Amino acid sequence: MSEAPQSGSSETPTPNPGASGNTGKARLTNWIIIAVVVAGGLLYISAHRRAAAKAAAASGGAPAAGVLMTADSVQGMTAPNFNLTTLQGKPISLAQFKGHPVILDFWASWCGPCKEEIPFWNTLQKKYAAQGLQIIGISEDSQAAPVRKYVATHAMDYPVAMDQGALATSYGMPFGLPTTFFIGRNGKISARVEGLEGQDELQYRIQKIL
Repeated sequence: MSEAPQSGSSETPTPNPGASGNTGKARLTNWIIIAVVVAGGLLYISAHRRAAAKAAAASGGAPAAGVLMTADSVQGMTAPNFNLTTLQGKPISLAQFKGHPVILDFWASWCGPCKEEIPFWNTLQKKYAAQGLQIIGISEDSQAAPVRKYVATHAMDYPVAMDQGALATSYGMPFGLPTTFFIGRNGKISARVEGLEGQDELQYRIQKIL
């Protein structure tokens, strides 16, 4: 008579020699797929930026719609005018600062690096105000409420306006935040910076547009 299995007893499963090999192959396949997708995306962005730069060159320096966030280089392109409203309800445009060096800082209240950069902007706005520098914060928040709350509790010594898609055609949507445009007195873009920079780096770029 065969003995019934004891309650609670378990047998150690026999390893499947092919299982680990199959798992390894699956992982390798996944990594290859990811690499191909990433490479394809980078190639697309690069091609798009080259096309944007050619379009801008063909138009005599005036950027085609939305290329300022995508072109490899925007140096020398004319910064498009815009008409927005500050958090205080005042109209603000790039045209009203004609002849001034201007910084457009695309940021958001939920962006950590953006908030880290704001004290630098405060310092630099005060330091170069006498030389005509004007910094303008362009919020990419979807709602004004969190921006108002942040500004109410943190010093921002320059005007802040909501984008909410208003600049999508002229400037485009930033790939990441912060994204900053440095614009010279002649209305030409000196540089576009994506990501956080230190105060010394920002000051160096400002000195080039004064």
